[in-house]
Amino acid sequence: MKKTLVAVGVIVVLGAAWTGAAWYTGKQFEQRLPSVLDDANARIKAAFPEIGVKLVVEDYRRRLFSSRVNVVLVSDGSTGDNKPLKPGDRLVINEAIDHGPFPLSQLKKGVLIPSMASVRSQLDNTPLVKPLLDASQGKSPVNAVTRVGYSGDTVSVIDVLALDFKNATTVLRTNGGTFNAAIDHNMDKVALDGTIGSLVIGSENQWQQHEQVTLQDFSLDSNTHKGKLDYSIGDNTMKVKTLTYNIDGKDILATDNLSQITSANEENDKLNVQVAYTLDALHVQGQNFGSGKLILKLSNLDPKAIAQFGQEYQAQVQQIMQQTGQADPAVQQQQISQALLQHLPTALKGSPYLTIAPLSWKNGKGESAFNLSLNLNDVSQQPVAANTTGLPWLQFVNKIDAKLTVPLDMATELTSQLGKLQGYSDDDAQKLAKQQVQGVAAMGQMFKLTTVKDNTLTSSFQYADNQVNLNGQKMSLQNFVGLFGMFGLPDSDPQAVPAPQP
Repeated sequence: MKKTLVAVGVIVVLGAAWTGAAWYTGKQFEQRLPSVLDDANARIKAAFPEIGVKLVVEDYRRRLFSSRVNVVLVSDGSTGDNKPLKPGDRLVINEAIDHGPFPLSQLKKGVLIPSMASVRSQLDNTPLVKPLLDASQGKSPVNAVTRVGYSGDTVSVIDVLALDFKNATTVLRTNGGTFNAAIDHNMDKVALDGTIGSLVIGSENQWQQHEQVTLQDFSLDSNTHKGKLDYSIGDNTMKVKTLTYNIDGKDILATDNLSQITSANEENDKLNVQVAYTLDALHVQGQNFGSGKLILKLSNLDPKAIAQFGQEYQAQVQQIMQQTGQADPAVQQQQISQALLQHLPTALKGSPYLTIAPLSWKNGKGESAFNLSLNLNDVSQQPVAANTTGLPWLQFVNKIDAKLTVPLDMATELTSQLGKLQGYSDDDAQKLAKQQVQGVAAMGQMFKLTTVKDNTLTSSFQYADNQVNLNGQKMSLQNFVGLFGMFGLPDSDPQAVPAPQP
């Protein structure tokens, strides 16, 4: 009997402690919500200044062990054709909150980690999303369960349900997927991964053709954190096993194993970004055109200068678009180009590098590759030599090192495939391709742009200190430009120009 009384006493104490803790954490969650919402709106405004939306909280009902609240995405009152929400539109997220320290919904899953709350989120049936709910058999197409730690860190499991939506002009279909997200309390560290088995998006274009994109086995894996330079650094990987582009029921192109891997890191006070694309196969109207890859790197970037450039350039572009209205697009484009040249020096602080290593394409006959290293001038720190070429962008170029390698058989095969797409027979396409490739190779050699050895076309180009080295042949930049008359410029020193070879 005594032991029973002790056990009952322990249970009562634990129950009272849990009840008190649940009340406390529920109140704590409610108190933190406004600041979380303000921070979220500030981040939305900073990341998407023209999107014109904001989050608000409605109908908060707190109980002892649980609470209910609606988080609503609405227009901030601004108008425009590019706004996703119009005044009066409402995207309502129903939030069901289980209070800590041991939320019941987490205990049911065997999760014994003390938490402030567990939040179940789903879309409410508003006019804005009703078609999507109908397409997912009346259920919210997206559901999330989030565990909120006492530090404010969150861990979420986000489920995308299968849905099949179709109207006169639009198709949206998926078999669903799951994503996992872990975000720290100040949103500096973000980890996200997940997959979607299939996704179909279709719509009608301006020519009343039905365009459709189909993805199979899409995956995302991202792990980033805010660095000391106030930029997100880390790795992001996106992959899709197959991607198909279709017009009016006919497959135009398809890809196999397309991937994008982005990496950002800090080095001292500079930022480096690398983007790598790989593609196992490109099919165009049923023909396999080969595989390719591109590795693009921007290094030695000044983060503050890049941010300043983006803000100033975008502001001027918006001003140009507002002032010119329905003006000739060519006039607008010229003004935008001038704005780019005007603000570009800001972005070039520190003399950043652009590197392509490589851009390559491979088919059954060989692999072509292009490599480039471009060092840009920080014109604010060093005088720029007088520009006598008539090329205004040249003042931003410090050094160039580029090399191109193209096997002629590979180029002939690719050109032949293009000919077949235009309706030529196999034999005619092959003959025409051989003539075209040989003609281009001969012209390149005649003007000393390229060389051919072992049935492979190559070209190398280096530029520094107003001097050009083209395939081992040195000349001034002015002579190089005048040699080919590419910009209608006269040659200032005819004796320095190599004579064309027959």
